[in-house]
Amino acid sequence: MSSSMRITKLDFITMKSQFWAYLSLVAIIILSWVMGSSVLILCVSASLFVALFSHTIFELQEKNRLDRLYGSVSVTAKDVVLGRYVFVFLNFLLSLFAIIFMSFISTLFENGVFQISEVALGSSLSLLFFSIIAGVQMPMFFKMGYTKAKVWSLLPFIVATILIILSKPLLRSLSGVIMYVLSNQSILIVCCILASCIILFVSYRVSVVAYRKRH
Repeated sequence: MSSSMRITKLDFITMKSQFWAYLSLVAIIILSWVMGSSVLILCVSASLFVALFSHTIFELQEKNRLDRLYGSVSVTAKDVVLGRYVFVFLNFLLSLFAIIFMSFISTLFENGVFQISEVALGSSLSLLFFSIIAGVQMPMFFKMGYTKAKVWSLLPFIVATILIILSKPLLRSLSGVIMYVLSNQSILIVCCILASCIILFVSYRVSVVAYRKRH
């Protein structure tokens, strides 16, 4: 585990040069917040933004030939993959906490009521969206490297866009199921968390195998 944490720490050090990219995410989130977006929408947006920028560390790894550095510090493929997953997941958590904090401050200024249930639902849905997109992208990067996988990594976003376009007729046909789920938010939250854990675990195992074969 300590070797994985060394990789995570190295990733944070490597990403210092990309600090302004993270500020652009903050700017987009703040703009959405000022425009009055709900906590749920902001949380889901955070997952999409973080997943969209997750490729950056793979780009820097390839550009700076960090694989040689990994070999010099005696870490296994499993350590590299686990450390990278921890790094990306921590980025997601930081973004999510920032949104929740801003929403809480906004509620205080407006003398409103901070909706814990909405935050819990938004956080769980955000985790699910993040897990699906990152869970598909990361094995691609570990298998092919950034240059070869950068086009394929857009596939989850293309699929998500198509699903959104086709969602209206689907939502109408499943209106009864959706109403039941929304009326039992605790079930939805638990299902989102369990599904996210399964997706990330499977993605991690696939990435380990792919990275070992590549090296």
